[in-house]
Amino acid sequence: MLRKSVPALALLLASAAIAARGPARASAVAAVADSLAIRVQYPSAGATLGASDSTFVFGEVRGGEAGAVSLTVNGFPATVHPGGGWLAWVPLEPGSFTFRIRAEAGGRVAEIEHPVEVPRPLFAPGPDTLPYKPGTIEPTGALELYAGDTLRVSVVAAPGLAVRARLGGRIVPLAPEPVLDPDLGRRVWGEDLPVEGATRSGTPSAGNAAAQRWRRYAGEVYLLLGTALRDSLVLELRRPGEEPVLAPAAEVLLLDPTRVRIAALDDDTAGTGRTDGRVIGRTGPGLGYRMLMPNGTRAAIARLRDGYREIALAPGRSAWIDVEEVFPIEGPRPGDEIAVVRTRAREGWSEVVLPIDERLPARVEQRLDPLRFAIEVYGLVSNVDWIETAAAEPLIEALRWSQPVDEVFRLEVDLAGDQGWGWRSYWEGTHLVVGFRHPPASLADRRFRSPLHGVRVVVDPGHNPGTGAVGPTGLEEREANLAIALELARILRERGAEVVMTRASPDSALGLYDRTRLAVDAEGEIFVSIHNNALPDGVNPFENNGTSVLFYHPQSEPLAEAVQTELLPRTGLADHGVWHQNLAVLRMSEMPAVLVESAFMMIPEQEALLRTPEYRRAIAEGVAAGLERFLRQRGEELS
Repeated sequence: MLRKSVPALALLLASAAIAARGPARASAVAAVADSLAIRVQYPSAGATLGASDSTFVFGEVRGGEAGAVSLTVNGFPATVHPGGGWLAWVPLEPGSFTFRIRAEAGGRVAEIEHPVEVPRPLFAPGPDTLPYKPGTIEPTGALELYAGDTLRVSVVAAPGLAVRARLGGRIVPLAPEPVLDPDLGRRVWGEDLPVEGATRSGTPSAGNAAAQRWRRYAGEVYLLLGTALRDSLVLELRRPGEEPVLAPAAEVLLLDPTRVRIAALDDDTAGTGRTDGRVIGRTGPGLGYRMLMPNGTRAAIARLRDGYREIALAPGRSAWIDVEEVFPIEGPRPGDEIAVVRTRAREGWSEVVLPIDERLPARVEQRLDPLRFAIEVYGLVSNVDWIETAAAEPLIEALRWSQPVDEVFRLEVDLAGDQGWGWRSYWEGTHLVVGFRHPPASLADRRFRSPLHGVRVVVDPGHNPGTGAVGPTGLEEREANLAIALELARILRERGAEVVMTRASPDSALGLYDRTRLAVDAEGEIFVSIHNNALPDGVNPFENNGTSVLFYHPQSEPLAEAVQTELLPRTGLADHGVWHQNLAVLRMSEMPAVLVESAFMMIPEQEALLRTPEYRRAIAEGVAAGLERFLRQRGEELS
């Protein structure tokens, strides 16, 4: 019955508006006029928005059940769903801004004024007499660098200025750069960026006029040999015919290149035992992930910038660690040589053991087609004459070592089959162990109609204690997620799966790493996290919609694709794609893991559907069918 109704659902949802995620806050409710009332669910009154030119606002109208309700926000009409939810997209003006909302039904009228703060666009003129924006100066704070480094310096300031950086008696001019929209949310969602002199609603805006737009001035300061060990970086900004304005930027300490400094890396800075036990190595201060290293790794440390400490990997290679996770220790520069590589079989796992005497930084890279892992250990020199392979080892097909550059040992591991099921790395004393998980044994058993039979699935209802997104009429994402997850668990058990829930009641609450630790400790074989989607401020909900599935490790991409394929006809929404995304529950490498974004909470039509058992069941059936599709494909590869 439900599947036959899917086309009707799709037709209903084709005209649905898409809303956006924002933190749930207390709603504002209009004074009642003959029982008609307006509630603003998002944004909260007095909030500072994350957009400057246009954004969404949503909520509900109460008391309009007897007839059609018309609603406007600042004169722009918005459709009111029969359930009372509404969503509007309106232009903004920087500063104190008021949403003026008017609802009318059957001669009854309710009105509300809802104030918020709208930040000035990054390149709009500043609100005071300063010729620059202090919060845009880069770099700031304490820096630890070496003589010979090149330091990029920048600031957003008024057009037509002469801007210079001063350090150690040297003066370096900064030049204006092209104006680019800095809104990451819009870049991620693929929206067209605003043109010069107009808001994204098409309304001209004097604050954004090309002639008045400020610029980012940037340049590079070379730290000369002989520069003072400590000095201050200062910016000098001068308007024609006026005295210069001085702006302090950063304090620079030059490091002694002859001194080797060592640190132990640990992400559990508070000693809680409630982290994932891995330290994140980034490509730069605050930038993307490069590697994940087990706690206890030791490395030589170098520069400090923007709250991140650089660790040396090998000549010309480095990574950046949150300074709070770097603990200086005494000792020589970490380094070692390796003479033997061993393999061993553990229950459900095949492991490679690198017997070394130092906990050196290491990176594990997974590739598919062919199924291959590359383990790079930094500071390690090869003297390998022996590779021991366990006779009973069913998964590891070949091992090849190389020394691509000095102090980088690389081991390539070819695995049997076409699909990696999971991996882990940990320290056994000072020995580095990298394990590769076997597929579930139940996949080889073809007696059962569903390939889910005997597979241990961890089902994670997203959020709680946090609410997640909140719909126009107040439906909390955590509530919808739990209802879908419970229905999914029921379906999976009916088809023979073993199900582990990270939470199974409204009052149960787990942190992110508590969830992943539970999944690993329970020896889950598949992890699926149930969510419903939303958008950041400033992204047009009427142009972005759909169902999506997220993954992080390559081993999880086929699972994400299978779930998306089965979900789409059941949600009736547009295909919003399969995304690689860096989320805590997806970084877990021990099993295929996906996060499902079924629908958009803030769309009135979709929120109303998410309140119904039928639609929740449709989503759960889609996820279950996606898991079956994935397992069936993997089972065929094993047969």
